[in-house]
Amino acid sequence: MIKIAKEFQWTAITAIVLPLLVTGCAPQPLAPTVAYDHQGGKNIALLTPYIPPEETMLSIKPVTTAGAVLPEFGIIGGIIGGSIEQNAQNKRQANFTSLLNNHGFSAQTILTNAITRQLEAEGYTVSQISVARPSADFLKSYPQSQVPLLDVVLVQDGYCICAFENSYQPIIEMKYRLVAANGATTLAQGVFQYSSARGDQTPDSAYNYTTYSGFDASPQLAIKALTTVLTEAGTSTAEGLN
Repeated sequence: MIKIAKEFQWTAITAIVLPLLVTGCAPQPLAPTVAYDHQGGKNIALLTPYIPPEETMLSIKPVTTAGAVLPEFGIIGGIIGGSIEQNAQNKRQANFTSLLNNHGFSAQTILTNAITRQLEAEGYTVSQISVARPSADFLKSYPQSQVPLLDVVLVQDGYCICAFENSYQPIIEMKYRLVAANGATTLAQGVFQYSSARGDQTPDSAYNYTTYSGFDASPQLAIKALTTVLTEAGTSTAEGLN
């Protein structure tokens, strides 16, 4: 019975967070970066980037006593503990989303401006094309264009306590692809990852929160952190095309 309870503990608790852990704190690697040879001019059309519906707020560790303790008492305890844990994490997610919205945070604006600004600084002429983004992936087909198309996917952005960390840290996962005007040829592609588990950089500890209550007390720090890292992601994407 103890073994079953232990196994169920992992099932109940990780069922909530494991999918995000796999895609977030430990993202699957993308194909290696392909350099863009911009013969024929420096013109790029930036497609509307994919932006997740809300910024991530995730703790891999249980945030409730029930979520940590009740699974020790068998299957029923695991079910109850898992439910309480999920509700608590959902409330934290909703509160975090509300905090950012109330301060006018827009990942779409920050990322688009950063990419455009850097490309223009490098001598590109940048146009923008509005497209629908049905999922967190590259588009299956591309609109007609006379210039290469830049497809940017922000897989997730927000805060996460990963498996062996004791504080909430910023997490950004983004990928990009530049395709020829006909949409059939990939001219460049790459990825930007910022997390404690894996990424281009180790997160700056100045942006950490040791407790969740810190977000309510000082949401401006989270906004500054996400703005800074998203800007860096956009700049890195533009630089990656050279």
